[in-house]
Amino acid sequence: MCFHTDKHLGIFKLIEKCQYSALKNMFKCQHTYDNKSNTFVADNENNNYDEDDESFFEEINIDNDGISINYEDSWIHSNMDFYHIEDGDTTVEILNTGALDKDFYKYSLNFQNAADKVIHYLIQDSDRISELDLWYFAIIYLYRQSLELILKACIFQIVTDLESRKSIISSIRHDLSQAFDKLLELKSFAMNENAEWLKAFLSDIARIDKDSDMFRFPFSNKMKVLFNEQTHIDLCATKINMNRAFETIKSIFISGEFPVNVFNDFEPKLIIEGGNYYTQSVVGYKFSKGSFYPFVGSYIKVADFIKNYSLNNHDFELFLPMCYLYRNAIELGLKRIIFESSHIDYAKATRIMHKKKHSVLGLWNSIREEVIEYANAPDDDDTINNADKCIKKLHDIDTGSSLFRYPCNMNLEVYFKHRVFLSIENVSNYFEAIFNFFNAVNTMLSVAKEYEYDMLSEMGDYYGL
Repeated sequence: MCFHTDKHLGIFKLIEKCQYSALKNMFKCQHTYDNKSNTFVADNENNNYDEDDESFFEEINIDNDGISINYEDSWIHSNMDFYHIEDGDTTVEILNTGALDKDFYKYSLNFQNAADKVIHYLIQDSDRISELDLWYFAIIYLYRQSLELILKACIFQIVTDLESRKSIISSIRHDLSQAFDKLLELKSFAMNENAEWLKAFLSDIARIDKDSDMFRFPFSNKMKVLFNEQTHIDLCATKINMNRAFETIKSIFISGEFPVNVFNDFEPKLIIEGGNYYTQSVVGYKFSKGSFYPFVGSYIKVADFIKNYSLNNHDFELFLPMCYLYRNAIELGLKRIIFESSHIDYAKATRIMHKKKHSVLGLWNSIREEVIEYANAPDDDDTINNADKCIKKLHDIDTGSSLFRYPCNMNLEVYFKHRVFLSIENVSNYFEAIFNFFNAVNTMLSVAKEYEYDMLSEMGDYYGL
């Protein structure tokens, strides 16, 4: 596909701006079917779209199901720097103490606070129906992560030996029920009704999401889907149960005891159906089963909300949760391309996911050649080179997707042990730029596949195949 575009705009940025049907027509105008190779090839000699026809490029914000961020402000370029700070930017100071019990506790408070801010925004106004459904997965992850962090903080209060800590973390991993059982094993607590409720609640979460992947991705490593049917979830009950669990564990961390006050709220379940229509999340639609769309949309939109909330309210403790949501949105965007819009078959896509795991660089390299082939960009288009640089930088900053959600890695090596100052505006723009690039790639490859399918179908009808 050969576009003659303003070199400052770039081929993929143009894609992000095009109406979906117009982009499909553009692809059709510039590709012909080669009977010998059974593929569609760029037809640079018979390029019959008019680049000056403004109606052809009607500027509508289609952006992949309406989930992109403003591409005018957020687009990859050659000199992007994650650590850059402009005059007037809102800066955040990041520094961990190395005292893991205190650092894990601090992180837990931040993730719980982020979840509360988002869910409060959703349920306080009846005009947010669409957001209620779309934002669900990111919210639950934030709450779930806060519980994992504070449980590990309690364990690290008791266990101080480095090798013993490593062994415990390696054993329990993300399993909240195992973490709680280990805590009870390490210290004798006076059990009460709150303790029993918490144990049942954490067991229910572990039953649904043992490995902390069911609310981050549309399927687990074993390709299991969480919601097989449409489910109406009571967000008020979710908020109350998550906060009850968090406050109960917080009491252990602060006082060493379970709280004695009895809460007469909801049964100890993660997913409670029902509730008021205006405070329900409806998930599990048949059309989106196993689809990346609800997850991509959830993470990028909640990250954007937290960014704006932080800037408007000077609440800088939400910075790391925001960064993780952005980072996961990018990973989801990459995996969406691999599974849904690229020409990689499902079996190979699954192998790539298992092998590359959370590596944005590894995932990008698995589709890079196909992106180049279908873009067929002009020689002076530097989009791919800029993408390579930005993705490599992000990979170097956060190789395993743990930098923004834990204060240390699996070997208990502390992140941010030296003081770092970061700009909320610049960091969010960095993430958004990469996300928008992958959004554009997804549109381009989806259009190509749809056109190929249409052409093959027409040929089949014509030749009676």
